[in-house]
Amino acid sequence: MRLHAFLLGQSAEQTIDTRHIYPTLIEDARLAEKFGYDGAWFAEHHFSNYAIVPNSLTLVAAIAQATSTIRLGTSIILLPLRNPIFVAEEIAMVDQLANGRLEVGFGRGYQPYEFKRLGIDFKSSGERLNEGCDFLIHLFKNPDAPFSSSFYSVDGVTITPSPRQEPHPPFWLACGSPASIGMALDKGMSVVMNIGNNGSELADRSAQMFRDVCRERGIDPKSVRFAMQTHGYLIEGSQDEDVIVRSGGYLHRVQQRLREERERLVRGINDASGGEKGEPTFEGWSKASLIGSPDHIRRQIARFSSLGVTDLFVTYRYGFVTTEGTRKSLEFIANEVKAFNASNNPARRAAS
Repeated sequence: MRLHAFLLGQSAEQTIDTRHIYPTLIEDARLAEKFGYDGAWFAEHHFSNYAIVPNSLTLVAAIAQATSTIRLGTSIILLPLRNPIFVAEEIAMVDQLANGRLEVGFGRGYQPYEFKRLGIDFKSSGERLNEGCDFLIHLFKNPDAPFSSSFYSVDGVTITPSPRQEPHPPFWLACGSPASIGMALDKGMSVVMNIGNNGSELADRSAQMFRDVCRERGIDPKSVRFAMQTHGYLIEGSQDEDVIVRSGGYLHRVQQRLREERERLVRGINDASGGEKGEPTFEGWSKASLIGSPDHIRRQIARFSSLGVTDLFVTYRYGFVTTEGTRKSLEFIANEVKAFNASNNPARRAAS
């Protein structure tokens, strides 16, 4: 099972100080490479402190210069908000700068707040995502060939430069339904599913959904890279638990309000005061994630592997978690995944 660090770039404070955010993320990625992570991934969000990364490819280009082996990814590019031709050019250039280490995740997005301020109808996001993915694949595979769809058309263009990885870097799609999983499989894309913060049932349902859609198409689920994204944090005492409970409440309130167009924002700062129905408890969030004691984290690693997960994305840099706690968790989880993989290597078992 491959391990990836998803570095959200969130600031839950009441001010936005970008002097520290990007150097911190660059150092996190450098440490993830040192600890043996297969990949480091970065979000895209706009106009608020939910995640202060308006262009994940720009950040990846910077991090590529501070690392040498770890793969670097976007999770996710909000393709409905962008011109796919510009995105294709950026992908090609950044893949060159990263010496062929780029992986690219795309998604629909869920925050109407972002769409409104860019003048794009959120209701069109699903269709724009579908057509945008087709357009991108066409651009890389069919230079100078025309393309036409409801939202996009071109007489013919060649993306210059070409990417280091041919015909393009690995493409992922953020999925949450049978339809989106089917879209990914039909386009030859890998699948990533985000597991919530309230109990463990969503992981089971998501894995079963993935298997069902694969089998409907006559595809062996084991032949497709299948990722689950969950949160991680090593809990060593009551202070760590308190930080996680505060962080869970913050995330839930901000996400719910942005999703339901009830956001309260002033100068880019989300007001997360008050409460929202369904806020995660520590127990519920821990059961869904790699948040917990060393033994709990070990059990969860084995559980995700048993669900057929080929790539585990662990979210860091959210809410009020500390830098010290984040980097301790980065190292601990990396060591535990390496130990799990080693103990479950068939060649090693046969030799013993």
